[in-house]
Amino acid sequence: MARTVAASLEKPGMIMLRELDLKPGPRQVLVEINQASICGTDRIAFRGDTSAETEFPIFPWGHEGGGTVVEVGEKVHELAAGDKVMSFGIGTFGTHALYEMPFGCLPAPEGVDMRVACLGEPLSCAVYASQIVTRNMELGDVVAVVGAGFAGQILSQGIKKGGADSVIVIDVADEKLKLAKELGADIVVNPKTERVSKSIMDLTNGRGVDVVVEASGTGEGLNTASEIVRHNGTIAIYSHYMKPITVNLFRWHEDCLKIVHTCLVHRTDEETIIGVRDAFRLIKKGIFDVTPLISKTRFKLTGITEAFELGLEESASIKTLVLP
Repeated sequence: MARTVAASLEKPGMIMLRELDLKPGPRQVLVEINQASICGTDRIAFRGDTSAETEFPIFPWGHEGGGTVVEVGEKVHELAAGDKVMSFGIGTFGTHALYEMPFGCLPAPEGVDMRVACLGEPLSCAVYASQIVTRNMELGDVVAVVGAGFAGQILSQGIKKGGADSVIVIDVADEKLKLAKELGADIVVNPKTERVSKSIMDLTNGRGVDVVVEASGTGEGLNTASEIVRHNGTIAIYSHYMKPITVNLFRWHEDCLKIVHTCLVHRTDEETIIGVRDAFRLIKKGIFDVTPLISKTRFKLTGITEAFELGLEESASIKTLVLP
């Protein structure tokens, strides 16, 4: 049993820290959290831009992170006290979390720094998505990535190294576009300063991109993807949309667009484990540069509200860490 302090999103914009005792059940493990990070969906919840199905308070909260196993239930044989794990469950915004076995947390890969392993859930999701996209590409394809957050930056790296002739990254934050260029993107476009559809058509001689990945999580991003993809092209959807979106399905139908869903953790638990292992196989090869995507400012759990407020204000913020 452990006395823990954990964050609860009471309502949009209001986070409270609660104390409670956690004791693992027969098929649970108790993990001391070493590092947590803020997901885009966490920011959406903090802003209140959630789906109608979302209920407040959200507690326990946080799903990105990892740490050290401190106690296991009597029927747990996969892990032991002292093992390092990555979170694929909830409760990382706290000093400790309980996970159901065998899918709530996974062993941290050997040879991977724990700072990176604690990003296991978002990192493996984005790497997996880049693999799906590359399987839907052909030699010489031009690929666009809409949204240059953590996932978009990973996607653009994987797609470029996976064989795209040219990778175009689209985002409203110049700082993120600059980083995308530094990490290998060929061309960057900012909708605030140029008309995206015209720029893309000029770049592709009026053809449009062969594949576009939507990673912004916005209706504007999905509609941009619909505008810039070529006839018979592919839209790969990474984002988790919280509210209904109006899109031009006439274009999807008339141009016979291929729609691909790339989400790893919304597949079966067994598929997720296979996808995570394969993603970290590529990460261990050094194909992805993760360190530049981690914000330099770290926040203690007691400063979690500030972490969210600053993350919403700073357009350059990619992946913000929260430490117990």
